[in-house]
Amino acid sequence: MSSDKTLQLGEPADEADWRALVEQGLKGAAWSRLVGKTADGIPLEPLYREPNMHTAEDVSGMPGAAPFVRGAGAGAWTIRQAFGHPDPARTNDEILADLQGGVGAIELVIDPHGKKGVAIRDEADFDLVLAGVVLEAAPVSLDAGGQRAAEWLAGKHKGVAAPGTAYNVDPIGTLMRTGEMDRYGLLEAALFAARIRATTPAATAIRVDARQVHEAGGTEAQEIATALSCGVEYLRSMTSEALTVQRLAIEDAGASIAFAMAVGPDVLIEAAKLRALRLCWARVLEASGASPAARAAHIHAFTSRRMMTRYDAWTNILRVSTAAFAAAVGGADDITTYPLTDALGLPTPFSRRVARNTQHVLLEECRLGHVADPAGGSWFVEKLTRDLADNAWAIMQQIEARGGIVAALQAGLPQDMVATARTERQRAIATRRETITGVTDYPLLDAAMPATEPRAFFSAKPTPEPPPDLKFAPLAPIRWAAPFEALRGRAETGSARPAVFFANLATLAEFAPRAQWSRNLLASGGVGSIGPEEAHATMETLIDALRLTKACVAIITGTDARYAEHAENAAQRLKAAGADWVLLAGKPGENEAKWRAAGVDQFVFAGQDAIKELETLHVALRIAL
Repeated sequence: MSSDKTLQLGEPADEADWRALVEQGLKGAAWSRLVGKTADGIPLEPLYREPNMHTAEDVSGMPGAAPFVRGAGAGAWTIRQAFGHPDPARTNDEILADLQGGVGAIELVIDPHGKKGVAIRDEADFDLVLAGVVLEAAPVSLDAGGQRAAEWLAGKHKGVAAPGTAYNVDPIGTLMRTGEMDRYGLLEAALFAARIRATTPAATAIRVDARQVHEAGGTEAQEIATALSCGVEYLRSMTSEALTVQRLAIEDAGASIAFAMAVGPDVLIEAAKLRALRLCWARVLEASGASPAARAAHIHAFTSRRMMTRYDAWTNILRVSTAAFAAAVGGADDITTYPLTDALGLPTPFSRRVARNTQHVLLEECRLGHVADPAGGSWFVEKLTRDLADNAWAIMQQIEARGGIVAALQAGLPQDMVATARTERQRAIATRRETITGVTDYPLLDAAMPATEPRAFFSAKPTPEPPPDLKFAPLAPIRWAAPFEALRGRAETGSARPAVFFANLATLAEFAPRAQWSRNLLASGGVGSIGPEEAHATMETLIDALRLTKACVAIITGTDARYAEHAENAAQRLKAAGADWVLLAGKPGENEAKWRAAGVDQFVFAGQDAIKELETLHVALRIAL
């Protein structure tokens, strides 16, 4: 169809004609305006066609068959919720309540100190946590890192573990999280895996946990690459000739590993990430000599914690739902959805119920559990899957060239890569090119926080661990919203909320765009607005309104034309009327020197580092930094 023709029913589409129409609609703007990018720099084109898939490797295979891009076969996944209340008895109550509410498996988060998980200090505490749980019906996976809890769980199974049981010994994950590891950690993990494979083959002994990369601000390809490198390191350990009789065959070693991945709210990118991990892991096992049937990756997906917010926490329900949808579309075998109050504190029964029911809705009402690989066949998803796999494979090769993941961590390679990606993303959020609903955009000041449970104090005295042999900088978790939340928290420490007077010029229709933008900016730093929609008939009425409010900070809003005519006079009169600090919404251009001389102290406009501008405003408002 040419640009001067009308589309006729049944007429074949032509990409060249489509592109001509699009370029006509761009009105001279660059085509690149329509091309997005992932965090790894992979281009996201506005249109994908069959020619985008042109190699023999573009065949994804059938669900349940090599190379397992399309998942294990069945569309259903296991609802595996996380439990980590500091009190072992309370954790047990939550486990039993969630199992009754339809949860199918347990993720037990353990911290002997009770700060980031249940305070299990000995086997008696462990028994209390799982009291009344039928382990054959509700398989347990551990988030403990070390081997002690795994030994306790193995003892409860007595050689019979339900499918889905995961002991999750993970010395490398502990190394990434804490920066510490015993020199014999890998050897002990390999010996434990050999014993579990011989006694309870339905369980997995080793967890490859790449969540630290995601939660520290890493990209999708970095997360996949780290998972691959960790998996390769564990394969080497379990198949090492030094283990002699405990040495595992490559198929058994692969079957002993389960992957833990964090999933964010960008549905198709995150779905492609899980598919790319399966593709890459199948390549690793193929290169290791494993048979095609033994190359599947078991993936446990967790909704991202870096995306969660403290303010407007109800929006977290949407974030978690979208991330869980992405995990389901990507073919995760297990999914954990965190409660909406995850960034605030311990969940209430209500927030736990919302979290688990999110999965029930997706699984049963949306019927995602009845479809294998819902995104399969999409040219975009298939192309992105392979682009991510290629990028991740290249990063994995960099890590392997440094001697493997442990040596690379010692050298700081993964930390540096993640830090670079994190800084770039934080810059995009600070400049509000990337927005966070309820925090950087449309913040609702004075909204009530959802309820959380108080955290009990524990004077825990766990069995001391031996000093680590390896110690270096860990991958510290972050939340994207945290810098804005810190500003907002400071602004809310006083008895009254600080606010800025809006000196609006001209009519509402003229000043509304900049006034609304400014109101949004101020609220993201916890600062209120006085009269953001108030039109003033004259300059005298505007100044009278300022005096009435007794505000010490004012912002001038209007159009460029109004600024040219009135901004200088407005700034002078606002200062004379008692405003200690005057802002102007918009780029000053060639007028900056003149307007500053008239009394404008600060200019705010799109593209600035909003955090720095808000910090400056906080000083003007006498908010302690």
